[in-house]
Amino acid sequence: MQPHLISRENRTPTILAQLIRVWESSVNETHHFLSAEETQQIKPDAMAALKFVPTLVVMFDTENTPIGFMGIDKNQLEMLFVASGHRGQGVGKQLIQLGIVKYGVTQTTVNEQNTQALAFYKHLGFQTVKRFPTDDQGRPSPLLEMKLISFIQ
Repeated sequence: MQPHLISRENRTPTILAQLIRVWESSVNETHHFLSAEETQQIKPDAMAALKFVPTLVVMFDTENTPIGFMGIDKNQLEMLFVASGHRGQGVGKQLIQLGIVKYGVTQTTVNEQNTQALAFYKHLGFQTVKRFPTDDQGRPSPLLEMKLISFIQ
């Protein structure tokens, strides 16, 4: 499994459709605080983010199918999702380590109710520095701003 940078020019409808499936499977497994309806409402925002995030890195399996991805804007990790069935295999850790080392990631924002992601980022050296009572769309899903305090490999 090797991560690959996907330029904006190479974000074809096919790759975007594959990535939105990864996103959806990950959200369904980790975002238990969202209803199925809310997930579908957020889906167009996720697709737009995939199209426009400045740095998009995708992890592929041996059959060239995306199994995880991260999006980065400057030093901010904007998104990190790993497909259901591939979680716990080091995909997310490999992506975030690459984000830190190669792309200068030092901060991220995570849903407070996504306890798995929160524990993952804490384990890798991130610390909560600020809490927002709602998400970016004003929904009552608190967000936590996290900064990299010490990088754990």
